[in-house]
Amino acid sequence: MITTQEYSVCIYRTVCVYWIKVKSYRLKFMRLRWIFIFLIVVAIIYLSFYGVNHRPWIHIKDCLEHPDQYDSKLVTEFDEPRVGEIYADGFLLIQKRIAPILVYSDTTDLVQNEYVGLQAIFHKEGYLKATSVCIAKNREEKIWISVLPVFFVGILFIRYFRFNVTKFQIELRKHA
Repeated sequence: MITTQEYSVCIYRTVCVYWIKVKSYRLKFMRLRWIFIFLIVVAIIYLSFYGVNHRPWIHIKDCLEHPDQYDSKLVTEFDEPRVGEIYADGFLLIQKRIAPILVYSDTTDLVQNEYVGLQAIFHKEGYLKATSVCIAKNREEKIWISVLPVFFVGILFIRYFRFNVTKFQIELRKHA
């Protein structure tokens, strides 16, 4: 029969052994934390370069550089496309760092200088035939309105949390 005192000593020893194991694992992880952070940063940089260099979509810049290779291909990527001059059978597509391109499509709802979402078929003669055109009305205003909650959450985060440099972790502030 085990007495109460022996039982409590057994529980105490079990808890102490468990605590020492947890403490040693935590210390090992703290030493390896810099390695994990380094590997995560390297992975993010690699994925960024991979996304830029091995994109599966067709960009209009590629079509203009190699027109024979991309003839009759669907183009989905443009650099901030805007509607330029509007004609009876199409419109002029204005983009950043690329010469204006003629796009043949329905022009009933188009407004000059508005951003436009576009999918079009490229032709080697240097024009596009639109398969779908979507006007992005008030795009810049919508972007600024959507950024406001990010600033608000950032201010709340800075107010309630702090970064402990010695432990290299984010902690709750004392007043929070």
